[in-house]
Amino acid sequence: MPILVSPNKTISDSAIEGVTFDRPQRVIGTLVLDDYEKVVQYPSEWLTKRVASQGISYATAETYARNITYFLDYLKRRPDSEGLTHDEMLLRVRLSALESWFIEQSNEGMDRSTNRNREACLRSFYDYLSDGKFRDPVLERSPFSTKYVTPKPHNKQVVRADLNDLFALMNQSKYERDRVLLQFMYDSGVRISEVERITYNDIRDAINFTNSGFVCSQHNLPVHPGYAPLLIRGSKGRGNSIKERYTLVSTPTLRRIATYHSSPLYKRHQMKYGDRGLCPAFLNSEGGAYNKASLAKLFERLSKKAKKKGLVTKSIHAHLLRHGSAYLILQDPNLGSDYLERLVNIKKTLGHTFISTTEVYTSIPFDIYNSIADEKGAIKSKTDLMEEVVEQTKLRIRIGDKK
Repeated sequence: MPILVSPNKTISDSAIEGVTFDRPQRVIGTLVLDDYEKVVQYPSEWLTKRVASQGISYATAETYARNITYFLDYLKRRPDSEGLTHDEMLLRVRLSALESWFIEQSNEGMDRSTNRNREACLRSFYDYLSDGKFRDPVLERSPFSTKYVTPKPHNKQVVRADLNDLFALMNQSKYERDRVLLQFMYDSGVRISEVERITYNDIRDAINFTNSGFVCSQHNLPVHPGYAPLLIRGSKGRGNSIKERYTLVSTPTLRRIATYHSSPLYKRHQMKYGDRGLCPAFLNSEGGAYNKASLAKLFERLSKKAKKKGLVTKSIHAHLLRHGSAYLILQDPNLGSDYLERLVNIKKTLGHTFISTTEVYTSIPFDIYNSIADEKGAIKSKTDLMEEVVEQTKLRIRIGDKK
């Protein structure tokens, strides 16, 4: 079933034959379409309301829409749905049908957390149809009972990339631009969607930051010698807005980026920008900014090579570097006097809204510990570790290099 998610924009012309506008119209929302590309009313209405007034992201809206379509695919297979429209199927759902779907998914191997998330999505949808808060109710009550149908998810150890995984990925690329980007992502803990918004000027501001050992009111992070604050235009702002925060980047990583920025290769592409300070800090082979899709492909390509050579045991995607970065902060004595203070710093640098999100990092796996401890068992600082990464992986960018 097709899904259309429209960001907030203004349109002047209608794409529908016979429909015209007297004036430009502002549109925002989500459409769930049936197999004949007709709008499924209630899911579309619910998601549009959530995007417009409750501030969920477009990516979240698309996930919720897919959850609804998965449930509809199940309902269409039931004999009691024959002859009904998609909206009618949803309105006639009983608790027994919901229970059967969740059991079916569990039997097919779906993990508990995904099943629980889908239940939470459907609960919200049926609350919307029945509680009267956002529209006149079309149901007397939700088909759900108070108690959740799906079992509570098991607590899982965070899957992350350690330094050995980082080395394995970096060594699969023969380009310094890829290697410096991977080191930066591991060091800073940025989200894959945030990389393209980091500019040359942002890096220069971090490099020029000379004060240390105090809390600056602007970024509210303790800055120890060996680290500098870097502005991140975050992806998780309410209502799809940009939510700014500061992260801490080690000086070895910043020096490596500065060397990359001083190369003829980077400067040649930087000249294309009217304001060179706004040039993306990290450029792809064509001289443009990496976007989320191209970065995901880079990780997929390098990870596949490393896995084929037996250098990694799992596929490494960008978010695993973010988790690895959190563990480095948690163990760095320079980034907090105790565990709790470092946990708060992780929350700030990673851009978590709630400390409960950050608490998944409170136990450190043995392999992570081994990768950040010296031969005597002493924990190395993030700065020391990033210096080692530079020494072992840095490549020279020559004058004639095209990529």
